[in-house]
Amino acid sequence: MQFPKLIPPHSRYAVSLIASFILVVFYLSLSCPQFAYAAEADPITTKDPGRPHSLESPDPLGFTEQYAWHDDEVRQDYEPDFTGLDRGIIGRAPSEPQKLENNTPGKRSIHGGGDTHYWVFQNKTLWGPHAPVTSGLPSSLYDGMAGGTSPSLEGQQNDREGFQMVFISLSVCDQPSTNSSKQNGAPPQLELYISVSSSNQNPSPENNNDAVAVDGGFGSLTLNATSDIYFAVLAPASSDFSGNYSYELAVSIDAPYASYVDTEVLNLLDSDTNAALLETNVTANANTTFNSDLYQNWMTTTPPFSIFASNRNNSAVWAIRKSFCGLKNHVEITGNPADPEASSVNMSMTARAGGSPKEQFYIQNLNGTTAYYAFPAIDGKSNQSGGSVVGGGGMVWAHTSFLTKSDGNCRVLFDLPFCSEVAYAVPSNPNKTYTELKTFYDNAASSLYANFNKSLQLIPCNTNSSAKYSLARNCTDCANAYKKWLCAVVIPRCEDFSSNHTWLKPRNINQMFIDGTPPSTDINPMFTSANKSIMHFNSSRYPLIDATVMPGPYKEVLPCTEMCYELVRSCPASLQFACPLQGRGLEHSYGNRNPDLQPLVTCNYLGNITGLSVGVPQDRNFALLTIACATALLVGVFV
Repeated sequence: MQFPKLIPPHSRYAVSLIASFILVVFYLSLSCPQFAYAAEADPITTKDPGRPHSLESPDPLGFTEQYAWHDDEVRQDYEPDFTGLDRGIIGRAPSEPQKLENNTPGKRSIHGGGDTHYWVFQNKTLWGPHAPVTSGLPSSLYDGMAGGTSPSLEGQQNDREGFQMVFISLSVCDQPSTNSSKQNGAPPQLELYISVSSSNQNPSPENNNDAVAVDGGFGSLTLNATSDIYFAVLAPASSDFSGNYSYELAVSIDAPYASYVDTEVLNLLDSDTNAALLETNVTANANTTFNSDLYQNWMTTTPPFSIFASNRNNSAVWAIRKSFCGLKNHVEITGNPADPEASSVNMSMTARAGGSPKEQFYIQNLNGTTAYYAFPAIDGKSNQSGGSVVGGGGMVWAHTSFLTKSDGNCRVLFDLPFCSEVAYAVPSNPNKTYTELKTFYDNAASSLYANFNKSLQLIPCNTNSSAKYSLARNCTDCANAYKKWLCAVVIPRCEDFSSNHTWLKPRNINQMFIDGTPPSTDINPMFTSANKSIMHFNSSRYPLIDATVMPGPYKEVLPCTEMCYELVRSCPASLQFACPLQGRGLEHSYGNRNPDLQPLVTCNYLGNITGLSVGVPQDRNFALLTIACATALLVGVFV
């Protein structure tokens, strides 16, 4: 009988091991469904192969990593937390930067305690398509206003082949508040660092390619790039402030998303106790005439500029003065042409003083004897703003300072029907409404002009050259010069009686102040019996002002001497206009410009003062004046 051949012991061990492995695999296939169906595709992975699997089972190591899939961005809050280990020992894992899109700002809030946010402008966006051209103003802004910050799309060519020009801007929208006795203190500025190296995706103060200077809540940089650009926004720690910053970080391959122009384009025309009138420089980037389409488009368009105003003592606003979103969020007074009913600022276009389109701002509800800052700005493209709009983050210009008056008997008037060049404070009384004042002064001037116009019609204006009164001037020049002179004389420019400027002329010192206080030397040494008997002290230049308006004592900015000279030069001698002589009344009736004291107004001039004939030699000008005055003395007529 043949017995089977026995397997050697070591062979039996191998068979047993194989059998045991098969049993283990079978057991795991029953107890672990994920393993049993490992070949089955994860439906989430199928939709997004780059997305990690969900962490559904408990994490025995204590990881707190979370994933949030909003706009394909991973939350930057991975913080490995190992039991028994201190954070300072294990360090912090590098943060993955958040993505920035072209002309779409990244908006975040950051704690003012040394926190840092990281961003990236990716290569595919860098070399992506430019944004489409969007409509905006009737024409480009005047070159002196644009500041060279908004290149046209036609000029968006790379500086060097293989490089893309990139415009970077950081705007601070909110900032921490003070927690110390420094009630008007300002927190430190945010910091912005840039890296163009993929090996440094988390730039820092110690390791970066560029550090952008942030001042007044705004920082910007233009650079030529070839690939990914990495950013770090850092919020410095300060023991005097607590809370968060909020900011907008924007990158564009088209033009700056947000801009600051360090040029002062806003001019104060005048102020009173509770209001101020300001206007921009010439806005249109073209030579416009009254009948041109461009002129009409500018004058009828929605005013493009917004304005922000703030008390000059508010240093917190000063810290964000260059940021559009910061000013929008924190100033006390806002004028937005898109929502004029919601503000105390009246905005309109004007062609006053020169005939070119400008925008004017009448700011009301101000406090008396208070210094203010005014910041002109444009919200995006005037009619479009916000993300995805080229330049949608707004443009801010350098501020203008102004001071309100204190005495309460001067009031700003402007846009009068006849004396359309008047745009300053006039003698007033709180008991008179704005409409009453406007009607009184304008009607007074227009009625006096009607008498002059009858005399001018007797002059042979439309005749041959040999019969004209002048080859250099005509009747139109005469009428314009007389109108300007008349409006300046009948509607005097008013200043506080308490002002100490030496070029001001005290007026109406015999009347009581508007609060009922009688004038006396205890209040001002000006109120002497001798002065009260002098006509140019004890009354206004136009007597009906004292009888109708009753402004009380005030001081006048005298009309500029040039206005009288211009009237004499422009009108025929038969009208017998002449100016008083120096030392014989000129100094009491007219003032002089002093360029060294600008922007202070040392004399009142209506219209475009740059259009005066300043090229006439002084000796010739004096000779003409002497002849005119001699003629007037012979007939005994003075204006």
